[in-house]
Amino acid sequence: MNSLSRKMAKRVLLTLLMLSTLLFPACGSPSKTNQSNPDKKIVIGFSMATLKEDRWLQDRDIFTAKAKQAGFEVIVKNANNDSDLQFEQVNEMIAKGIDVLVITPQDSVDAARCVNAAKKAGIPVVSYDRLVRNANVDVYVSFDNVKVGKVMGEAIKKVVPEGGYIILNGSETDNNSQMFNKGYMSELKDLIGDKKITIVGEIWVKDWRREEALDFVSEILKKDGDKVKAIIAANDSLAWAAIDAISVARLSGKIKVVGHDADLAACQRIVEGTQLLTVYKPIKNLVDQTITICRLLVEKKQVPHDTTISNGNFTVPYVMIDVIPVTKDNIDDTVIKDGFHLKEDVYRKDKD
Repeated sequence: MNSLSRKMAKRVLLTLLMLSTLLFPACGSPSKTNQSNPDKKIVIGFSMATLKEDRWLQDRDIFTAKAKQAGFEVIVKNANNDSDLQFEQVNEMIAKGIDVLVITPQDSVDAARCVNAAKKAGIPVVSYDRLVRNANVDVYVSFDNVKVGKVMGEAIKKVVPEGGYIILNGSETDNNSQMFNKGYMSELKDLIGDKKITIVGEIWVKDWRREEALDFVSEILKKDGDKVKAIIAANDSLAWAAIDAISVARLSGKIKVVGHDADLAACQRIVEGTQLLTVYKPIKNLVDQTITICRLLVEKKQVPHDTTISNGNFTVPYVMIDVIPVTKDNIDDTVIKDGFHLKEDVYRKDKD
């Protein structure tokens, strides 16, 4: 072989080696390599139904900060009240290699397909604050949602023991809405049975839309404003809509309103006297429990739980977190003392 032929042969061999390096970069599959890497961070996929309300922004921010402090990597997706989009986003996170899925379902029934996709990929699932129906979720971590409704019903019936009530339930596709309703109706049923309270109007507000609640209350107040004495709103955003409708109807001070979530605007309304009560759900406690659960699930350890809940087809471990009623009398010792909101923000004081 002459020198020219030898040079050509070397070039061909070098080219083949480069191609083999590109096509076959390492022995074994990427997943096995990652599993053998002790320094690889656990990745949490956090699928959120919405970020529309102030409360969910708090969940996102607190969850992300605390998870990173605990050494996790977090991927957050906002479905923007679209269950099809939520399914797409969950599949994207599964493809990226998340180790655990935390999901707040937009539609409690439809989200079963999200859970099924994760479980098929061997990924454990935490149902976060909203229960996924008919799916084999590993854990449901939430507040005592029936108690949330009971606290609201108990507070308003003390102040308005008779008269017309409007009930603004949350989205019918959110299982929590049913639990809130069960709570406040358990407090009102005797007064309704004795005909001391009458339900002037009741609605299940699609996707918790404030505009729909505003229109509903406004129409009732136009026709029967003199009959309405109280409004139970399934969250503070709906309470805000009710209070706006009351203001437009020039009935401020004549109708009592309760809500829950302890949104900043709701706390401001409470100290101003336009909202009777909200319910504080300590999100920090919810997040702490969830992060602990995520680690246990990834390590394939048992999750301690308070009770269980049926989601239709399965009995699910339920980690239940207590809630706190908030009124003008105790707001300083609850949401403000806990650092959930700053005093100057609640009382609208200048920070200078």
